Amino acid sequence: MRLLEATALSVKFGDRTILDNISFQVDKGEFVGLIGSNGTGKTTLLRTLSGMLPEHKKKVNFLGCPLSDYQPQQLAQKLAYLPQGNESHWSITAENLVMLGRLPYQKVWQGASELDHHIVQQVMQDCDVNQFATHTIDTLSGGERARVFLSRALAVEPQLLLVDEPIAGLDPGHQIEVMDKFQQLSKSGMGIVCVIHDLTLAARYCHTLVMLGETKIISQGSPEQVLSPENLAHGFNIRAHISEAEGQPLIVPIALC
Repeated sequence: MRLLEATALSVKFGDRTILDNISFQVDKGEFVGLIGSNGTGKTTLLRTLSGMLPEHKKKVNFLGCPLSDYQPQQLAQKLAYLPQGNESHWSITAENLVMLGRLPYQKVWQGASELDHHIVQQVMQDCDVNQFATHTIDTLSGGERARVFLSRALAVEPQLLLVDEPIAGLDPGHQIEVMDKFQQLSKSGMGIVCVIHDLTLAARYCHTLVMLGETKIISQGSPEQVLSPENLAHGFNIRAHISEAEGQPLIVPIALC
């Protein structure tokens, strides 16, 4: 059984078509990278897969059932969505923000359990934000906030994690740490769909890439298949140097086509 399957998915905003006839799937333990130039519908696709666009829920199957069959709390225990932006509308400590990821498991008026506290401490340690536990989120740098919000998503312990540009704004060391964490999670069975712009990291870490362009999927498959000179020219209008460094893929944009 597929973890997630989208079939003939089309999304319009007014008269504008954002996605047209999109079909792809995610298996348990698969790390899928969504790539493509700005404005090609990557964020819209993530929001649709998360169930945030209700009119399309029947076109997305999760664990064999349409998203529309799930109650909100039930879905929130199995699927986590991390949007880009990392903004909080109120002053809250990092630890309390991460604890919000445990809300789907708590009954009304029930406080956090010992297990909730243990999971929160573990994911904050994994994302290297334990030292900010008592700091309010508005006092942290953009990169620090990004790691705290990632911790909140991981605190759900989801079967499927949808993340939109999770390494944007992070320094190179923390980018690799986050990608290593995703790789570890996928090996444990979690499915991950990640919007990512760094083509080298996408090639190194993702099992599958889906390249979007002009409302449709230009290419999907292994990184080697998708990141071809022809697809890079079509999807990004670039010429790139494609090689290896220490046995790892390296994609360096050179010039516009």
